[in-house]
Amino acid sequence: MKKVYIFNPQNDLALATGGVNFVAPPFAMRMAHDLAVLPAFMAEPGSMLITDSDVDAEWLELLHSSFGVDVHAIKRAELRNITDFQIMPWGWSLDLRRRLIKWGASSHCLPTPDAVNHLRGLSHRRVSVLIHLRLRELLGKQLCPVPVELAVAHDVLDFVRHHRNCFVKTPWSSSGRGIYHTINGVAPEFEQWCRGALKRQGSLLCEQALDKTMDLAVEFCCENGKAAIRGFSVFETDSHSQYRHGIVAQGTTLKDRIIALYPDFDGVLAALTQVLDEMVAPHYDGWLGVDMLLFNAESSGKISINPCVEMNLRPTMGAITSVIGDNMLAPGDTAIFRIEQRSSSGAAWPHSDEGIIEDGRLVAGALPLTPPISSALYRAVLEVQK
Repeated sequence: MKKVYIFNPQNDLALATGGVNFVAPPFAMRMAHDLAVLPAFMAEPGSMLITDSDVDAEWLELLHSSFGVDVHAIKRAELRNITDFQIMPWGWSLDLRRRLIKWGASSHCLPTPDAVNHLRGLSHRRVSVLIHLRLRELLGKQLCPVPVELAVAHDVLDFVRHHRNCFVKTPWSSSGRGIYHTINGVAPEFEQWCRGALKRQGSLLCEQALDKTMDLAVEFCCENGKAAIRGFSVFETDSHSQYRHGIVAQGTTLKDRIIALYPDFDGVLAALTQVLDEMVAPHYDGWLGVDMLLFNAESSGKISINPCVEMNLRPTMGAITSVIGDNMLAPGDTAIFRIEQRSSSGAAWPHSDEGIIEDGRLVAGALPLTPPISSALYRAVLEVQK
């Protein structure tokens, strides 16, 4: 069965509303347009990618000649000519299902509305709490403080007053949006944000801040009711947990770096895979990412792990960087993956040292991963660190 990929980062925003008709904000639509080719780097060979841009189609041909990326661009209208396929989106929502049918996709190739609503429930941040509790049963110990879900503003404000340095998160959000980092207790602007978020989404997840030493994620793929590890990602975020850039290397290199700090990592991976087999894989096919972090544990003086900061029931930038690290970098090399943004188009993008490609590997310099056109407001760049 052919797989058809689509980059729809606005989907996380659609999940929060839960409606069939969602109007994405302009920044999300522009990001979806400018970065449309990104799923090609993690797509199965011979797959298709939905993009109405002829520039994207030409770019995919260039990626094929340089790195062997074997993905064919199709326009939305061509969906009606394909009878047997599996959509691999950047997350499912009722709005995406509606748009795919509007473009001509047959409903028998898409999940039912009930199935999409079930996936929305699995995308709720309370699932991370359930994962923590099940891991505690399997491992026989609690690895970190467990988040709590609260539905009343008074309870949220009490949590913040007690812990002061903590994170308060909406049930559905992505890339740091919907996350409030409090460091000095309750401020008037936080109380206003809290009440508004509770009105819109019904509850908030509250968790203590930890003395972080590394942000990381494990990238899984679910298929035929089983979850399998497909790669690892290490990345950096700002103080509000917004993604800044990914640290790219081959998977063995990244895993060795993690194990050097936390030797029990394999045990956590085995237990987490079992939990996903139980909770997620029977209901979902596709990529998912589990964000984690390593932190200094005050009680033991050692480095411990938060095994599920959140679960993203979709591909992630970490899925892309994990595949890029294995397929586009030489063993031992490290690169930085970043999404660059600017406020206006028309001018050429800032120049970086031109990438040097040898035997299908980027060995030096910087390489744009998306078409470096002057009209784009977003682009993705991979830059080797020497």
